[in-house]
Amino acid sequence: DNTTSEEQAKSLEEAIRRSIIQCYAVEGTYPPSLDYLKQHYGIFYDSNLFYVDYTPIGSNIMPDITIIPLEPPE
Repeated sequence: DNTTSEEQAKSLEEAIRRSIIQCYAVEGTYPPSLDYLKQHYGIFYDSNLFYVDYTPIGSNIMPDITIIPLEPPE
C-alpha cells in the first residue's frame, strides 16, 4: 500500500523534525546524530520499512533529513 507508506514516512519525518526542534530549544544545539535523538528524545521507527539519512551540518544549523520507504520484506 503505497499511500500508507508515504503517509508513514511523512509522519516519521514530522516526528524527527519536532524532536530536533525540541532538542535545540532545550539544549541550545541541534542533535549530533539520529542515535542521539533515539536515546534522548524517544524516536523509534522500523528500520526494515524506512531508511533515514540524518546529516548534521553544525550545532547551530538544522540537520538535513531524508526518509526513504523501503520495500517491505516478503
